[in-house]
Amino acid sequence: MIKLKYLAVATLLMAIPLVDFSQNQGECYNTVSFCPTHKKDGFTKNMQSLSGAFEQGDTSIVQIIVYKNMEYRISLCSPSNPELQGLFQFKLAEDVTKGSWKQDTTYVKETSYDDDGEEQTTTTPKIVKKRIYETIEEIRYDNAEHEMSQDFIFQSQKTRKLKVKVYVPKSEEEEMSSGLSGSSYTCVGLLIEHQPGVSTGFNR
Repeated sequence: MIKLKYLAVATLLMAIPLVDFSQNQGECYNTVSFCPTHKKDGFTKNMQSLSGAFEQGDTSIVQIIVYKNMEYRISLCSPSNPELQGLFQFKLAEDVTKGSWKQDTTYVKETSYDDDGEEQTTTTPKIVKKRIYETIEEIRYDNAEHEMSQDFIFQSQKTRKLKVKVYVPKSEEEEMSSGLSGSSYTCVGLLIEHQPGVSTGFNR
């Protein structure tokens, strides 16, 4: 089991492009119920699990929330296109705000008078530091770096939001389905499961 520290998972959905998990059209409705579960290992289906129809080659971004000291399992399945199993790529990403110091140099003019009463102007550089903050996206997990594993188990040590990026592959056949006119699509289930995480240290 791979553990991610400082992770946490959720459900605001932002899809790219055209179709997304919230569009439970026709045959794709409740696809996630057909995904293999890990009940035998103590996992429970999380309400953030989703189903949807996707054009092959699409990318979808789902925002989820994970909670402190909980263990999560994220997996993907496509009963309608079994040939795609093992080919789905997904990443866990997090928007992180980081602070840094920005240094600017300003110039201050100073006026003085010499012994003869003549005005003298000098310019002195002055360094001003300012704290700035920016939000960057950090990739916490990429299944492409783990032999395209179609599930990922991790424990969260902090409650936070994560983004699940799902890349729907194209099948070699790219058969046209009558469910969506003019589109080659596949039904995808994003299964999120959870259970209490393992507490470390002594307990009374």
